Amino acid sequence: MNNKRKILIGSRKSNLAKEQTKLALRKFKSYGIENLSVKYIISRGDKVNFKDFKLGGGKGLFTKEIDQLLINKEIDLAIHSTKDIPAHISKQITIAAFLKREDVRDVFITKDFSIKSILELKGDFNLGSSSPRRINYIKNLIPAVKISNLRGNIESRIKKIRDGKIDGTLLALAGIKRLKLKYDNISFIKVPSSIILPAPGQGAIALMCRKDDKNIIKFCKKIDDFNTRITVSTEREFIKKINGNCFTPLAAFAKINGKKLTIIGRLFSEDGKYFSEQKVVGNIKDFKKIGKLCAIKVLKNFK
Repeated sequence: MNNKRKILIGSRKSNLAKEQTKLALRKFKSYGIENLSVKYIISRGDKVNFKDFKLGGGKGLFTKEIDQLLINKEIDLAIHSTKDIPAHISKQITIAAFLKREDVRDVFITKDFSIKSILELKGDFNLGSSSPRRINYIKNLIPAVKISNLRGNIESRIKKIRDGKIDGTLLALAGIKRLKLKYDNISFIKVPSSIILPAPGQGAIALMCRKDDKNIIKFCKKIDDFNTRITVSTEREFIKKINGNCFTPLAAFAKINGKKLTIIGRLFSEDGKYFSEQKVVGNIKDFKKIGKLCAIKVLKNFK
């Protein structure tokens, strides 16, 4: 690649997005690439209320405008949280690299230090969340818990707990780690994936570019993490086959052990009363088939 070319990266303006962009920049610079600059964008998803967020397509609103800048050649790279990327993306762009995945688990956040596990929640507990996946898991695990709609960035959600507006919430542990958030009066309890499976792509950072930009693609291959690419791509194949979006109450987690790839996928009914969960194991070279097969099995066993 021509190292004299100036590369413009597009990213959301949230504190978490900025931290994720810094991680990518450090990775690039470790390969001696210094000619990078960043354009921060306040996406439509960061501006609208929940009703408009849902009508507008959900998490795709966090990525759509940045991806359009990419297509229009106004930026060269886009950085996204992988779980925000819709299952189906424009044919003009591609995921050129995944950074090494962070912890995939959810974290339960509350002011009540007497609670040691999310399974200890009682019926009078007010849990804030707008995630269909998390809401349906809670409905199954502790049906009596009250659930209130909660949106906003990580810091604003934690502030609502500190202010007593809600009793607790569930967030991606990866975001807490990347922001290095610590509070004396807030308890952070890691939730095992055996209790709550993560969202597909959770904990992974994706770099997108135009499919015809061969130089950028070659450049991104240097920082692409193989294990993350295989596991996240498997999970994304699961979503595609389910035909899911960010409002579909589903979860998926793939992991690698040697040449063996395992994925567990779950799909809830819209009312959260029942679910189908399946596990598929195979060779990593068949990752696309494995993701699709898991979805087929989940759908087949769905009531």
